[in-house]
This record gives sequence, C-alpha cells and structure tokens, in this order.
Amino acid sequence: MKRFLALYFRVWWLPPVVYLSVLSGLVLAELSSWRPAALVANGLFFTALVAFLGLIAALIGKLIRKRWVEGLINVLLIFGCAAVTFAALAYVWMIGALSGPSEDGFANDLTIPEGIEIADPEPNPDAGEGSPLALPSAPGTDELQEAVRMALARPGSDETEFTPGLGSLRKASTDHAGIFRDYIEASPDWHVFVERGNRFASRRWSYGGEPRDELHGYVSEIGNGYGFQTRCLICLDRKPWGRYPVQQVTEGSTPVSPKMSVGNRLHESRVMIDCGGVWVEIFEESGAPERRVTKATLAVLEKEFSEFEQNPEAALERVRARSRDLAGRLTSMDSYPFRLRTGMQPGIYEAVYSLNPGEPGAVYLKAFEVTHGTPLSASRLENASTVRMTWSTEPTERFGAKVGFTVYEGDWGKPYA
Repeated sequence: MKRFLALYFRVWWLPPVVYLSVLSGLVLAELSSWRPAALVANGLFFTALVAFLGLIAALIGKLIRKRWVEGLINVLLIFGCAAVTFAALAYVWMIGALSGPSEDGFANDLTIPEGIEIADPEPNPDAGEGSPLALPSAPGTDELQEAVRMALARPGSDETEFTPGLGSLRKASTDHAGIFRDYIEASPDWHVFVERGNRFASRRWSYGGEPRDELHGYVSEIGNGYGFQTRCLICLDRKPWGRYPVQQVTEGSTPVSPKMSVGNRLHESRVMIDCGGVWVEIFEESGAPERRVTKATLAVLEKEFSEFEQNPEAALERVRARSRDLAGRLTSMDSYPFRLRTGMQPGIYEAVYSLNPGEPGAVYLKAFEVTHGTPLSASRLENASTVRMTWSTEPTERFGAKVGFTVYEGDWGKPYA
C-alpha cells in the first residue's frame, strides 16, 4: 500500500486514471438491472469520492514540492475530471428518467381473493374527448371562462397596467366574514382546500356544466388560437400558498404596473391583491403584455361579489342549491357517497362526491390493500382528495364535488384490490 501511495502521488497520470476507472464502474453499476449492483454502486460512490480527493491531495503535494508544470497539469485534470463527472451523472439521470420509475414490488405476492365484490372504476366521460377550451363557446361553461375567452379573442396591447378594483370582495370578506366563508365553501365554482394549516379557494372552470378541479388550480390551453395559463386563488387566511415571489398590491382604484417576466414563451405576471379580509392571487401567462386575463378575472369577481353584497343570505342559498343540483347529477344509482372513475392510466382516478358530511369541515378518501389492510398513499391521497364540503342538518340533502388522485403503490401488469 505504501509503495502504491508513493507511486500515486509521484506519477501525474495515475490519480486521474484511478478516479475515472472508479467513475466508470459507478456508472455501469447504476445502469445495471442486476440487483446486487446497487450495493456495488454504493461502495463505488465513496471510492470515487476518495479518489477525487486524492486528485486534490496530489495537486497540493506537487505545489509543496514546487513542481509547477505537473501542478498545472493536475489543475487541468481536476477540471477535466469534474466535467466528465457532470456528463456521466447527467447521462445516468437521463437514462433513469427515460426508463421510468423502478418497480416497487408492492403487489408481487398479492392475489385478489375470491368471493369479494370488486367494483371496477367507471369510464370517465371526459376521457378521450378534446379539451372544451378549444371551443370558442363550449356549452355548459361558466362566466369566468367565457370572459377570458372574449378577452383573448382580441389582440393584446403592450400596456400592462390594470386597476385592482375588488371593492365588493373587500366588503363581502370583512362586513360579512362568516357568511362569506360559508358561501365560498358551498359554491361549486370554488375549491376550498387546506395547505400547511391555511385555507385557500381556487376558482374552478366548468366543462359540460360540471365544475372540474385542475392541478393546483391552474387552467391552461396551448394552441387553438389561445395559448395561456391562469389561476385565481383566494387566500382565506391571508397567507401565501407557494414560496415563489408574488407582487403585493392593495385593492383600490389606483392603477398598478405588474412585474413582468417570460414563462413558457408567454408574458407572465403574478399579483397578490390585499382585499382586507382576504388576499387574491391572480396568475397570468398569455401571448401579449396586456393583462387581458387578469382584467377579465377582476371584472367577473367584482360582479360575483356585488351580487353577493346585495343579499348575502340569498346568495348563499343559491350556491347551496347549485351544489345540491350537482350532487343529484353526480350521485350513483346505489346512492353510494362517492363514485370512482378512471383516469388517464391505471393508478390514476377521479372521485365524484355526493354526500352530506353532517357538520362543518373537510372530507377526504382513504384506501387500503384488501388482503392485509395496508394503507395506500396515505398522505398523498389525503392531500389530493380533501375538499371542504357544505353541509345541512337534513341528512337526505347531498352536496357534490370532484377530485383527482393517484395511488402510487404497485407495478404495471400486477393488479391488486
């Protein structure tokens, strides 16, 4: 060992050869499908780390002995090995991404027992159809969706300034705080959820007359003459939903100039409007600097809460009636509290709620493997399926909602119940 170390620090080419040899073994072990190779890869990772530190130690030794030429060669070799390492790790990551996630083996020893009733998910009526966003005026859409379509139908200008006027929402959320929260939770147009202990409401869009939840509340359409992405979010507890930077402005009649950037080759802005009792975040990506979607969203919100202000109790009853109507259209023939629909691939589903929780609060789904009772995707499933539901003291009344979720355990071609 002493002779090797003496040779290692004396011969300039030996440290990089050792390092690159170990790195090659590490890459091959990472790409191998042979299970013991994973253990080999762990050992080679630490060996590669020691070998790279050896490169640095060899450089220090050359400099101490004032062997400047060899020291310069060592510096170049260190940068060269670092570049090769970056390329190798990027290659391993790319191959891993293309080959998809590894099997988890969850269902390897599971068999679906005989004699139990198994309900297959119903076909999703939305699956396989073209996006209703592609239609200029899809039947059964909602007022916000129509307003955004009309705004995007005209060319946008280069003027980004807009007026964050939401006086009716300010009054609704401060003067009628309690009934305002009940209204938001009851309305099928709003999806109320909890993140990190704070309540938020994202504005849904309707398709074929049924409000649908989108991923994190974002609605987007690329192509078909539109090309935009938007989200309208009410921060009910005056806390931001994400950790991204948001421009804070105050509701009122003073025009504001949003901070603009470019995302997805579209003009992007994200503005948080302080409306007293709540904050409203409006995100827009669109093809022109003018904030056409933002202006349309503000106009629709102001109209909605102006009508709420006229008679809050009547407005609450209207949205509860809509929720009951939605539940009536979504309910199953056997009156189960929810229906399971297929998603885009196995393991991805849509749940349709039609229920009365009987008290204020939220509902969510739990799932278990049938033979051992193992909880499935517990925290993810709770987060994905939680919905604040309106309720009634009359048990026969039901209220409707839709959620999408994924059960992550299992591998392709290995079904379980």
